[in-house]
Amino acid sequence: MVNKPTISVNKLGEYITSKGARQRKILHDRKYPDPDFQMGMYHREASEAVASYIASGAIDQSPLDSVLHSLEQLTPDKVGTARRINANIDALERFSTMLDDMDLMGAEPVLGAHAPAKLTFHNVEISVRPEIVLRATIKGKLYVGALKFHFSKSHPHTAESAGFVSAAVNEYCRLHVVGYGDGIVNAAFCQVIDVASGNVFPGVKATKQRLNDISAECQNIAALWPTI
Repeated sequence: MVNKPTISVNKLGEYITSKGARQRKILHDRKYPDPDFQMGMYHREASEAVASYIASGAIDQSPLDSVLHSLEQLTPDKVGTARRINANIDALERFSTMLDDMDLMGAEPVLGAHAPAKLTFHNVEISVRPEIVLRATIKGKLYVGALKFHFSKSHPHTAESAGFVSAAVNEYCRLHVVGYGDGIVNAAFCQVIDVASGNVFPGVKATKQRLNDISAECQNIAALWPTI
């Protein structure tokens, strides 16, 4: 059991755009996590391969092909492991159809921090953990942003839910990327790559109201958590 209210940024986007019953299910799964199913680890191979591809400039497809080939050679004994491997294969195959949609807008991509700081609203910790951080110098000024991946086929993002994720990524960059040096957050850089739906959702510019909504929802989560 997880005592302190926490939620991933992707689940937060889903939570805000869901009905009450689904919201409680999201919180229940977060408070009492299944040790055999952790979304962040479930698509680990696909996530690392996609991140490696983008960090190298989104030009050389060999990191994707190499991991895909390795996964296809595996013959796991356990049904659960086989399902996870097949999910990673499927994710990589779906991402391969999105390559033309990738636009780094001239920014330099680097891998995100392995264990980055979290956002906190009303004592609710939001794990943002962007996979890629983008930086670009434009007219002598440093602009930063970050990309967030999403792989769940059962709950793909909509434009609305992805908008909340983008706003949270923007705030993460303001506090934890720009906060470590000079720079300006470029909202356009804060994209959501939803492999589940095959969409690259653009970074949202209108973040103030979305962050207010996130704050209000976190206040609700903090109140509900003890009742779950």
